[in-house]
Amino acid sequence: MIERKYKIENNRLVKRSDGVPVPDDEPVFVLRAQDIKALPLLLAYHIICKDINHIAGIVKSIEDFTRFRDSHPERMGEPD
Repeated sequence: MIERKYKIENNRLVKRSDGVPVPDDEPVFVLRAQDIKALPLLLAYHIICKDINHIAGIVKSIEDFTRFRDSHPERMGEPD
């Protein structure tokens, strides 16, 4: 699943809450749970985030990434 906030619709990345697609010229950065650097990055992002609603989503992602790391240590590695 793409991050809970977005989905793929008609080959476009779309915000679930309002159906607005991310513009083609806007860069998007994807973190995968198998990337050994992703969880520390999410933890750092959590520290600097100020929006309480956004923090809840970050915490959920941290939980998901931690669960993946613990369940699939053989799949963890450096980013490509």
